[in-house]
Amino acid sequence: MTSTGNRERLVAAARKLFSTRGFADVSVDEIAAAAGLTKGAVYYQFSDKTDLFRAACESVLDDIMAHVTKETMGHVAHVNDEIVTGGDILFDAYESDDARRLLLMDGPSVLGHVEWTKMQEKLRIGLGEHALGHLADEGLIPKRMIPMLAHLLFGAFTQGALQIATSDDPASASKQARAAYKRLAQGLLAKV
Repeated sequence: MTSTGNRERLVAAARKLFSTRGFADVSVDEIAAAAGLTKGAVYYQFSDKTDLFRAACESVLDDIMAHVTKETMGHVAHVNDEIVTGGDILFDAYESDDARRLLLMDGPSVLGHVEWTKMQEKLRIGLGEHALGHLADEGLIPKRMIPMLAHLLFGAFTQGALQIATSDDPASASKQARAAYKRLAQGLLAKV
């Protein structure tokens, strides 16, 4: 097995264990065993358990990015629809076990708020700014506002996703968060 293959096996094992039990309740030894490797292999690839957790989070984010891009492009009739449709698909992705646990529950405390926020820039820029660029092209928003609007929309989305993840009634929280986010996103579609 190549070094790259070992890294991928470790990330996959870590992602699965962290999503089911959380960062604090999983040891490096357990991750190595689940990947069929040694503890030394973990430390050959990663500086520590937090570094492995970071790689697992990046893996989840890469999957979310690919999923949302594919699904949004397959379901929008007009580019202006992608800000609304994409938000709904993004909620679906963040309601998965691994996204919920790694990105929402453990991510901020394990990585710290600054790194956790920076890690998610690929979604804010790659998805949010891209969709908002289409709205600017249609004359619905000024181009200069795209970066800040992307921050604000992603912040609203993240708060909605956190409400769902921590709710005693996730199905109800999901309906409420999606409806509120849709209202915000649709507001961008109205000419002022």
